[in-house]
Amino acid sequence: MSGVAKSRKDLLREYRERTQTGGIYAIRNSVSGKVLIQSTTVISKAENLLTFSKATGSCVHPPVADDWKEHGAGAFSLEILETLDKKIEQTDAEFRDDIRALEDLWREKFPSDSLYR
Repeated sequence: MSGVAKSRKDLLREYRERTQTGGIYAIRNSVSGKVLIQSTTVISKAENLLTFSKATGSCVHPPVADDWKEHGAGAFSLEILETLDKKIEQTDAEFRDDIRALEDLWREKFPSDSLYR
């Protein structure tokens, strides 16, 4: 029984110590050239969300909905612009703030008329 308890303890420790990777990503419309800049504290969610949206034909990002209907899901692609690993000593709120600050910096790199708002 102690082997099972130790195994659970080890698994829990590993779970708590895992690296959380957030990031900034762009959803690009290849027809219009417009870009939606977004951020997330779990970058794999962004990839999964776009894959799901394309598979189901449903647009989950309201700013691009009209273009999604007009041009279709195939006109959109995802590009990871930057990733950031959460530091062990960092709180969730601090990590979110860092990610949002990065998003603002990335948004400034694009001409405002090329961005979805």
